[in-house]
This record gives sequence, C-alpha cells and structure tokens, in this order.
Amino acid sequence: MQPYFRDAVGTDLPAIGAILRTGGTSEDSAARIGSYRDALSEIDRTDGNYVLVAEYDRQIVAVLQLVAYRHLHDRGGRAAHVVALRVAEAFRTSGVGGMLLDHAAGRARDLGCGRLDVLVPTTETVEHAFWERSGFVHLERGYVRPLD
Repeated sequence: MQPYFRDAVGTDLPAIGAILRTGGTSEDSAARIGSYRDALSEIDRTDGNYVLVAEYDRQIVAVLQLVAYRHLHDRGGRAAHVVALRVAEAFRTSGVGGMLLDHAAGRARDLGCGRLDVLVPTTETVEHAFWERSGFVHLERGYVRPLD
C-alpha cells in the first residue's frame, strides 16, 4: 500500500466527517459539512495549523490535524501537536496511520519543530501501543480543562 499524503481540501470533508465519526452515515456527514467547512477554512488561515489526509485509490483513508507552535521552554523552540489521528475502519491495520504520522512528523521537522506530542486517553491501551511503536515516549500525566 502506497498512499498519497496532502493537505485536506473542501471536497474531502464528507470523507473526513465519516472517518471522524466512525459508524456515521454519509447523510450524517452531509448535515455537518457547513461546520467542517468553517473549521477547515479557519485552520487554513492559521499559520502552523494543518489538516493532512492520506489518500489511497482515490479515497480518503486517514486524517490528522497538526498544530505547530512556538513555546518559551527549550530556549524558545518550536514544537508540534497532533490534535487527532483517525483512520477509516477498513484501513486500521494497513499501516496507513503510521505512514500519515511519519508524514506529519516530517512536516513538523520542516517547520523547525524539535518535538511532536499527542494526548491519548489513559484507558486506550491499544492506542498507547501504537504511539509507543511510533517513537513516542510516555510521560507521567496530562490534564485537560473543559471551558464550557
């Protein structure tokens, strides 16, 4: 399998929506296209913010959002964060998720980032194994504060 990696465009949104909501229908995706379109438009206008897709046989099979940013620690260096990596159900054991992650890491490196991080729920042991196989080191603990 040799997918093609690229930045997402508006016509990818129905496929991206279906991947993000595994088990959803294409009709379900169509109802949300407006919000996806607004989000993608804002992401495209924001420096260091990317939605990357893996395309195989003219079909979107995986999606990843990458955010590169500057921080004060490490002498004002740059880092990148994987907001989400999702793979279409039929392609979950194909290796495409790891390939898209490697593509994103290359993009982050090209942007001058010295590290790539991700938050993973503590209960997702299968996901933990994927991230560790992909070269990520488990840190002690992370916290998220909902701002509702």
